Amino acid sequence: MIDSKFSLTQLNQEGYTGPVKLLTSEEAADGRKEFFKTIKQTEQNAGPTSVKPGGFNLKYKWAHEISINEKILDYVELALGSNIILWATVFWYKEPHNTKYIPWHQDASYWPMEPRINLTAWIALGKTFSANGCLRLIPGSHKTWLDDDYQKLDEASSFSRGLDSEQVNESNAVDIEMEPGEVVFFSEATLHGSNANTSNIPRLGYSLRFTTPEVKFNKSALEEQGLGYLARTILVRGVDDYHFNDSLNQYPDFSEM
Repeated sequence: MIDSKFSLTQLNQEGYTGPVKLLTSEEAADGRKEFFKTIKQTEQNAGPTSVKPGGFNLKYKWAHEISINEKILDYVELALGSNIILWATVFWYKEPHNTKYIPWHQDASYWPMEPRINLTAWIALGKTFSANGCLRLIPGSHKTWLDDDYQKLDEASSFSRGLDSEQVNESNAVDIEMEPGEVVFFSEATLHGSNANTSNIPRLGYSLRFTTPEVKFNKSALEEQGLGYLARTILVRGVDDYHFNDSLNQYPDFSEM
């Protein structure tokens, strides 16, 4: 049964929908535990890490299993159809009192993909709220591309380029406060970002990026950005009649890891 908090009408009109509770509290807690174990920390003593946040699903079975959770894929199918490609996963981690902010941006502005089709499932593995830098979205912002407005940002920004707050009507922004196991879905064009973590509680989100088989990625352009691993696409549901990308035609083999 589809949760009433998921609305295709809202997704089409506002660029996002949810959050929807799709992982149990225990599943979210297991994910947190495994993440902190992977970065050689504990949730109780969370601190900065130099571990790159992307591609965990290609290295760790626990991350891969979250990324192919059938309950999540059921909702993705409603938006994208029955043929689904998982093309990237990223952990969004902010330790307590992390002073960095993520600027306003539209995801596909950074991605060499054609056509621009993407649905992100952003999973809260821990509690996210305003003070620890929760995800923020601007409803309806997905209707206009702002690629040409990007500029170089200050050192407090996690991204070197994006949109300055003065370029965006922040009065329309929505703070997506979430409980562990909740998932919000948004499009490739929805303006989003987040503030610094001013609290004592780490913020941990896991974003899954889904597309459809007819989308082509420019792998060399991704590699130039240090993002070559993103082109390792995985067919997670349905069929791929195009075979455009450097796909893993089966799930990763973790036996050697």
